Amino acid sequence: MSGHGVDAEGEEEEDRKPVIKPGVHVTLKVRNTDGHTVYRTMRRTEQLQGLMDFYYASVPAVQRGTGRFLYDGGRLRGWQTPAELQMEDGDEVDFFTELLGGGGTSALPKAERIMAAPRFVTLKVVDQEQRLVRRTIRMNAKLQIVMDAYYDEAGDVVKGTGSFWFENVRLRGERTPAYFKLDDGDAIDFFQPQLGGGIPA
Repeated sequence: MSGHGVDAEGEEEEDRKPVIKPGVHVTLKVRNTDGHTVYRTMRRTEQLQGLMDFYYASVPAVQRGTGRFLYDGGRLRGWQTPAELQMEDGDEVDFFTELLGGGGTSALPKAERIMAAPRFVTLKVVDQEQRLVRRTIRMNAKLQIVMDAYYDEAGDVVKGTGSFWFENVRLRGERTPAYFKLDDGDAIDFFQPQLGGGIPA
């Protein structure tokens, strides 16, 4: 009888054990120019600020806020998430210390070369009510992803009823940020035609 109890308990333990779920969690590693690596397992929907804070806490020699975190050539922001950036288990984030007044290290020029051609871009959509929706996508991804994100978050705007503009050029959903030469942080204007006028369709 007691044996069965142990088995049941063991099964219960097994059920409780997998706290880290492959689809829900992701293990990322932060590597600096000295080859020092810090691993962190986090939820895919958790903000990357948690990863940055964990790195600084794990490497006391590095002062908080004195460096930059890069992934696939783009600088990471604390409010971004692994899910947004389509990060996968085991992906590597590079950490570069920003040197005051230059310095004789090759780390900074390397960082600048990587930064020159980012593979991701964070765009923001601003509408006439000054609502702001941010979305990070790949430079070669369709802008329809950003447009859909705006409609989803705006809630009261019917999908397809407005138009998206950047510097007086209407954006098309099938085009990419690279096509329109969009940069990280660029603002896209959303206009919803008013009855009897408004922005031309």
